[in-house]
Amino acid sequence: MTTFKEDFSPGHFNHAFPAPRLNAAAKATYNFAVDITAYGSSSTFQCLYKAGYNAVFIQGYSPASGGSVNTNLIQNLNNAGAASLGNEVYVTPATGKAGATQFDAVFNKLKASGINVRSIWLQVTSPINWSNNIQTNLDLIQSFVSRANANGVSAGIYTNWYDWQQITGSYKGFSGLRLWYWNALGQGPNAESPATFDDFRTFAGRVKPAVKQFAVNEELCGLTLNRNVFPQGSKSAAEDNVDKKLTVGGFI
Repeated sequence: MTTFKEDFSPGHFNHAFPAPRLNAAAKATYNFAVDITAYGSSSTFQCLYKAGYNAVFIQGYSPASGGSVNTNLIQNLNNAGAASLGNEVYVTPATGKAGATQFDAVFNKLKASGINVRSIWLQVTSPINWSNNIQTNLDLIQSFVSRANANGVSAGIYTNWYDWQQITGSYKGFSGLRLWYWNALGQGPNAESPATFDDFRTFAGRVKPAVKQFAVNEELCGLTLNRNVFPQGSKSAAEDNVDKKLTVGGFI
């Protein structure tokens, strides 16, 4: 059973729990990723790579103080790329701003830094942080997705059935977008769900996930983070950065 989290963003809690080693059985079928909000040094990302992780989801936009680009974004991307980790970026929106405005802030920062952009994820979790007006929420999401499409960028949605129900009224209009879903019973290893997609159930027209967050608020390689799985067969950073330019997205 999924708990109804209010904010499981890394760094939101006062204490993180040591992450266990990767499950060998799951590693045979899935690749592993982490998602972070804080700064990670080059040695930190190298540590994650050596521990068996394939990609990192990096927060590109924070809702703090009305919303702005995460100041760690570019350095984190560079450090993760140098460690041969695939890079994905997600936006934790400030719900009082248009989705397009927040997409533009991240997209323009990435392009100005010489980074290829293939996809950006929108976090649609923590209903308490969203409007009570479902149409207002749908407008934010649609604005974000439309601006991504206009720039040739694939938008993905990070949510789960409960969050989506509470925030959008189980709206089916975005069911064609890639899904990153979460399922954890709380914080730390004792609250992890299985590192597989076996618990996924269809909702709002979504029949197949791309990524699953199965562990929340754990400590690994000096970072407080969440842990995720995605199917094997995705591109590696080394394979994708053939033009020597760092690329965001397309690894999942």
